[in-house]
Amino acid sequence: MLIVTLRNSALKLDLAPTIGGAIAGFWHDRVALMRETPEQALRDGLVRQTSCYPLIPYSNRIAQGRFSFEAVEHRLALNFGDHPHSIHGNAWQKPWQVVEADDARCRLALTHRPDGEAAEGWPFAYRAEQLFELSPDGLTLTLLLENADHRAMPAGLGLHPFFPKRPGVRLQFAAERVYPNGEDSLPMDRIPVPDNWSYRTMRELGEPRLDNCFSGWNGTARIAYVQEKIALSIEADPLFGHLVVYVPNERDFFAVEPVSHMNDAINRPDPTDHGLKILKPGERLTARVWFGVEALS
Repeated sequence: MLIVTLRNSALKLDLAPTIGGAIAGFWHDRVALMRETPEQALRDGLVRQTSCYPLIPYSNRIAQGRFSFEAVEHRLALNFGDHPHSIHGNAWQKPWQVVEADDARCRLALTHRPDGEAAEGWPFAYRAEQLFELSPDGLTLTLLLENADHRAMPAGLGLHPFFPKRPGVRLQFAAERVYPNGEDSLPMDRIPVPDNWSYRTMRELGEPRLDNCFSGWNGTARIAYVQEKIALSIEADPLFGHLVVYVPNERDFFAVEPVSHMNDAINRPDPTDHGLKILKPGERLTARVWFGVEALS
């Protein structure tokens, strides 16, 4: 098991390249800013228990693992246990390579070729990178996705960071609308954000039963750990116009996920209106997310 550790001033970042290119931990001194990955999960390669992993080449669900693109039907592997949909792309389930690394910077790369069974993960060839840059006051994570196929390909980006649900934790973000989910876990038509799901004003996280995609997100969010007197700010490039917020009841974590498109956008009649991109051969998507760290008085 390979762990790459970056340090800068009071910040420390652990990366697990071979476990889906995941973050295994992010700390300010001894305070965990993302949920900590259990040692057993690292030994067993359980990426779903890590601190953060990339969502490439799409975010969230594709209904029943099926979609049609340019008059060709595609079927993907159902890659999330007994869940009936394909989820989060395939980059989080593949080992990444360390391209460069020093004390405060690391670049990871992944090349996907849809040969044989690999086509069930994603039927188009692509190349991806993650660049982690640790400064004294935060982490910049840059994602890159390049279409390495001879055909156009639908594409999206996202991150799935998990945060510890400590007593008194507070959350703030602003979005225009939200997609309620049907019983099949797929989004219905978007609606104005209900009061119990609104975090436009900083408030305690609570237990809102959230696992939903918000649209019209302004690219910023803030998490405050009041007892620990530390705050984490999230600032995402405009490509990330959607935010998935997951607050499971009676669990010790929650997720705030910058993503480029709505859940199952690829199966909408107008997927590009919902954030999905179409990349020509050789074309790239790239975008950054900043996780800023500051002390609270």
